[in-house]
Amino acid sequence: MKLNINIENVNYIKITYKDKDDFTHCIKASLKRLDEREIVACAKFDEKLFLNTPQEIKLSIACDNGLYKASTMLKHIENDEPYCFFTIKTPDDVEYQQKREYFRVKINENALISYKINNEVKKISCETFDLSGNGVRLIIDEKYNLPENVNLTLYLPKKTVETEAKYIRTDEEDKILKASFSFINLQDVDLDCISQICLQKQLESRRKALM
Repeated sequence: MKLNINIENVNYIKITYKDKDDFTHCIKASLKRLDEREIVACAKFDEKLFLNTPQEIKLSIACDNGLYKASTMLKHIENDEPYCFFTIKTPDDVEYQQKREYFRVKINENALISYKINNEVKKISCETFDLSGNGVRLIIDEKYNLPENVNLTLYLPKKTVETEAKYIRTDEEDKILKASFSFINLQDVDLDCISQICLQKQLESRRKALM
């Protein structure tokens, strides 16, 4: 399908590319301009870019109504520290996905479940098993009668995330109890943090698989 979106409805774009060693890298950027020929995006980037131009890339455009994905060309990069401006060929065809795409990675960090019963606050210390932008699975020591809505505190690297969450279910796998939750009203800054952690973990797994 043709790319037909309003720039005001774009939350961010994601540029995914491979370096000369075939490792995958990802850049999250804000959209500055979009027309029939070019897309211009901007990112604050203080790490080395393993990019050549022109270069084939995968482009994801996260909008209010879903996610657009396409293959296209990165035409030019302009450095204006601490920012980089990316000029990208507007793709001829895009794939539309109704829901935003998140991938799940294993991660072991401390967490806390809290909820109220009869005006009494209950707290359960636990650990994360895996994580995505949609939700989290937590390792718990016993089966609890959890309410549908709880508060979660995730002690992630470099940031503590506090959010409301919906309790889904508890499963037992390999004698480990895992309680599943989906996030409710997760703040954008926390979603960005979780997305970056998941991306980093995914890249680390790919590098290990190639070693």
